[in-house]
Amino acid sequence: MKSEKSKNTQEKIFNAALKVFSEKGFSGATTSEISKEAGVAEGTIFRYYKTKKDILRGVMLEYVERFEEFANLESLKKIIRENKDKSIEEILKIILLDRYKVFEKNYNIMKVIHYEMQFHEDIKSMYIEKIREKEYQMSNYIFKQIKINKEEYKNIDYKLISRIFRGMMFGVFFQRRSEMEKDNIIPIEKEIDVMIDVFFNGIKKK
Repeated sequence: MKSEKSKNTQEKIFNAALKVFSEKGFSGATTSEISKEAGVAEGTIFRYYKTKKDILRGVMLEYVERFEEFANLESLKKIIRENKDKSIEEILKIILLDRYKVFEKNYNIMKVIHYEMQFHEDIKSMYIEKIREKEYQMSNYIFKQIKINKEEYKNIDYKLISRIFRGMMFGVFFQRRSEMEKDNIIPIEKEIDVMIDVFFNGIKKK
């Protein structure tokens, strides 16, 4: 069993690695930089992680745990239940604003995994196995609950529109977060309004 000091040291290394990976990418990061960021000797890293790649696998496992909050169906049920008298668009906006708060809190880890899985088959496989189904369950649940009017909208394939919606959501979230340093950034509420408008206009019957 690890001592409290040992746990704290590992947490420092993990958080330092996450910061360096986020700024430089996995391939651009070195264990020397991670050790400096963590305030520990470089050799200390290898007491907790065999290799730099082992740290990335640890980041993926942590992401799986944190994603539970993002894809939590109970919180979605609560939002839908408390806003059942509102329009589809209003409910979606409330959900997206709520999910954005969770995304922002976990931005660095989401950024690292979404980027690195392009280059690491094992990370990509873990993502598909552990995360993809939760993403689908979340978006599919939303659209099945908010009862899209079939007379107003095209014949709905829930799996397809769920995938498109997820793509738009993460696209808006990541793009916005990467532009946070700009002075003239558009309010998140407005970006979400535009996204919802584009999405529903795309599936409406002409």
